Amino acid sequence: MRRLLALAALLLALPLLSAYQGGPVPGVTGGFGEPTCTRCHQGTPPGDRDGQLALEAPETFRAGETYRLRITLVRRGLTVGGFEIAARYLARPAGGVQAGTLRALDPRTQVATGGPTSVQYAQHTEAGSKAVPPGKLTWVVEWRAPDDPPGPVVFNLAANASNADSTPLHDTTFTAERVSRPVGQ
Repeated sequence: MRRLLALAALLLALPLLSAYQGGPVPGVTGGFGEPTCTRCHQGTPPGDRDGQLALEAPETFRAGETYRLRITLVRRGLTVGGFEIAARYLARPAGGVQAGTLRALDPRTQVATGGPTSVQYAQHTEAGSKAVPPGKLTWVVEWRAPDDPPGPVVFNLAANASNADSTPLHDTTFTAERVSRPVGQ
């Protein structure tokens, strides 16, 4: 009976896994009340000790200038992983609204739009989900700062280190958040 249940769970999970290997659904960064990768991946709680997620983003920015955001996911044995990041205004009245523009720089990343305020989400593609060599994944996306920012921008990021067993189980989700302030504010 246990094997039958495991097989049924695997068959139900396969369509989800193939869909998410090419990128998650928009809106799983963990910011502004969104869920994270744990919406579909279960396993070790975020921040487990044998891995880490790093986000390189500017501490300050100039209106209209372009910056590179570097996302690095490290975990022992990592062979497959993914990420999603959004750039939104931190505080009211624009809190949670898209701030600037995200752009993919190579075939390993893409930008999708979703949610009630049409937020952009940069995320992995199928090509960007494979860690070669195993243990580390790095993605770089471009962010163009808004022309007339009303205040600070927050980057919300979630990433998943998968164990590549073709199920949503035993994966590890990490989150990170960075605030970038306009120069002179």
